[in-house]
Amino acid sequence: MTEPLDTGPLDPVHAAWSAGRAARNGWLTVPDAHLVEVVAAYAAGHDVLDALTLDLQHGLFDRASTAAAVRAVDAHGLAPLVRLPAVDEASVGFALDLGVRGVIAPMVSDVATATELVAACRYPPAGRRSFGPVRTALRPGADPVGSAGSVLVFAMIETADALDRAGEIAAVPGLDGLFVGPGDLGVALGLGPAQNREEPAIHDAFRRVLDACAAAGTRAAVHATRAHYAAARAADGFSLVTTWSDVPALLEGLDGAREGFRG
Repeated sequence: MTEPLDTGPLDPVHAAWSAGRAARNGWLTVPDAHLVEVVAAYAAGHDVLDALTLDLQHGLFDRASTAAAVRAVDAHGLAPLVRLPAVDEASVGFALDLGVRGVIAPMVSDVATATELVAACRYPPAGRRSFGPVRTALRPGADPVGSAGSVLVFAMIETADALDRAGEIAAVPGLDGLFVGPGDLGVALGLGPAQNREEPAIHDAFRRVLDACAAAGTRAAVHATRAHYAAARAADGFSLVTTWSDVPALLEGLDGAREGFRG
């Protein structure tokens, strides 16, 4: 008999946390199902990643390519996550109905937006999510309503206002944690856009987010494009770290090919 979808606490992200380590996340912006499956298969087979995030905000995914990508990630046992294009019930419901294990919402700068995000992720009476389990009800024994509470909900800290209110946002009931976007946050702090950054102001922001999450009993996550930088942030106390991203990795590979052939 086909087993029900595993949407409970033993998904790879929760398993990493249960083992006492940070969960390793990959980042995808290219909406090609074969590329997604190549990454998922290699990452799962070589213990590289625990989760793969599909970027619906700055990536090129549409509804069909998102559905195909979620299936590809699921097929190889990683946790599919999505960065939402915005906080709205339609976008959240679409992603969750596909069976993603978590959502990351951009530009959450206040408690009201964080509360709206949580409500969009939970069925009544806890929230306002509409019932339409496109993939989550496909297998016998599945419990879409019961499993909805295990979906991870992260609010991105990307603005100066969000950083100032990090403690309030982290304490919103039903929110699993805060996710730092160093690119937008750097722009907001007058530092310009960059990843894997080392400015003192950014490290201060990291500490403020970590402290806010610790006080609220939630988890902190952070975006990066290089594994060594992500490992340093995990050592700082971040629970979910992006260790790999498709376009930066492709460009680094091309740079390596150029340098390697110069002889």
